[in-house]
Amino acid sequence: MDSDEESSHERMQRYEQLAEREREYRAQKRTMLDDVGEELTGVVERAIAMEGANVAVESTSSDGRTQRLKATLDRAALVAAVSEQLPSGFAIKDVNDDGTLSIEWSRRETSAEQRAMVILQAIVSEEIVTDADELIVEAPTRQRVIERATELGIDEDLAGERLQRLDDLGKVDIEEGQVFPG
Repeated sequence: MDSDEESSHERMQRYEQLAEREREYRAQKRTMLDDVGEELTGVVERAIAMEGANVAVESTSSDGRTQRLKATLDRAALVAAVSEQLPSGFAIKDVNDDGTLSIEWSRRETSAEQRAMVILQAIVSEEIVTDADELIVEAPTRQRVIERATELGIDEDLAGERLQRLDDLGKVDIEEGQVFPG
């Protein structure tokens, strides 16, 4: 062994130093992600406070004395509000069937087209009516989806173009003027 080479003992000491730095960096990464998570949840909380919830009577007892109320979020309005408030580089990737939002850091500015597409998907999902077996019994018309999108600040031409793009991508199906989830 040359005197210029490190001994196994010295390499292990260096290894321990690197391992310690790695633990420090992991802790910093966790803290950084926790901070980003707090900021994103704050955005969603503000959007919920701004948009509120829709409340409707879900059922009434046979004697009329008890009513069951259901509060639901207007997912399309929530998606529109969240997408407006997200920090630079973040975008809503998906609105999931269970009501959760997948927010992605894409490193690039969110485009009007991308925002329109996620809002359109939320509108379609929200406007679908299913029966007890989860079979679709009613779907929104193409015109209704575009009208709702314009209510949420999307240009009508952009909404129509992006809805067609969603159909081309298989994310929605437009059949006989009605829009179904893809």
